[in-house]
Amino acid sequence: MKILIKILLLIPLIILSTNMKVYAQFNKAGRTTYQFLKIGIGARASGMGEAVIANTQDINSVFWNPAAITQLENIQAAFNYTKWIADLNVIAGAVGYKLPGIGTIALNYIGLDYGQIQEALVTSSSGSTDTRTGNTFSGKDLAIGLAIAREFTDKLSIGINAKYLREDLYILSNSLWSFDVGTYYNTGWKGIRIAMTAQNFSKQARWLQTKEESQQSFELPLLFKIGTSIDLMGGEDLLFGGDPMKSRLSINIDAVHSNDYAERLNFGGEYVLLNTIALRAGYRVNYDEGNLALGIGLNTELSGFRLQFDYSYVKYDFLESPHRFTVMFAF
Repeated sequence: MKILIKILLLIPLIILSTNMKVYAQFNKAGRTTYQFLKIGIGARASGMGEAVIANTQDINSVFWNPAAITQLENIQAAFNYTKWIADLNVIAGAVGYKLPGIGTIALNYIGLDYGQIQEALVTSSSGSTDTRTGNTFSGKDLAIGLAIAREFTDKLSIGINAKYLREDLYILSNSLWSFDVGTYYNTGWKGIRIAMTAQNFSKQARWLQTKEESQQSFELPLLFKIGTSIDLMGGEDLLFGGDPMKSRLSINIDAVHSNDYAERLNFGGEYVLLNTIALRAGYRVNYDEGNLALGIGLNTELSGFRLQFDYSYVKYDFLESPHRFTVMFAF
């Protein structure tokens, strides 16, 4: 048991260390567009440092690993709100339903509104250093997706999420389609799960038509992740045993490879008391901001359906620290 746990934890570390040798002197930041796709959705996930692709079995897993929506039972819906930096607000929602004998489907939505932005010129004809015109403009980001996942065995699930994306800023706009794919494998032994995802497969985005396409096209943030999760408490066969209705403890680790930054590593954990209160913490390695994350959750039953509230705080040193809130319903 101990040897297997060590092997599972070492897999992301090996991938990370191998890739960091290649990219140690090459920071790829600033080469992609549609940056809102990298904003983590859901208070539970962000409260665990976004180390969740192998340990997110609710409807919000559609934003992290579409294969994991197979763990839903009947109907589940979630509403997510993120108070983002610079007074920006991110609204996201999802609803999913398990179709017996077919699979699980989920509709999902992400919206980011830039609000009103002061218009300013590059230079002022009067020579003033204040180049604002007094006018304002706005912008918004949108992602609407449909996911489907199926259990191919009692342990392996595979899922895909097709997304329509659109960005508007001032008089410019762009829209395209992208895809997320994921796998989720529950070993069924000692609470060990393994997952892999690839997000934002798409063609390049282009706004202007004044130069060669290669000079005015930008990639989307392509993310590859591999993760493991281990339940340490909450079952007789687990490392620390225990009753799942009294207490559960899990730890997670995700390795992240992207096309616009160096390699990253996410750690997270969750402790659930009496199947009601959840305490979460996480730490993200090799990020400019938002390394430490904390979260809390409350789960209750009301008139035949389950109601869950989640909150998370991610510590930023130089920017405003984001706050996330999630309300989830299960029928």
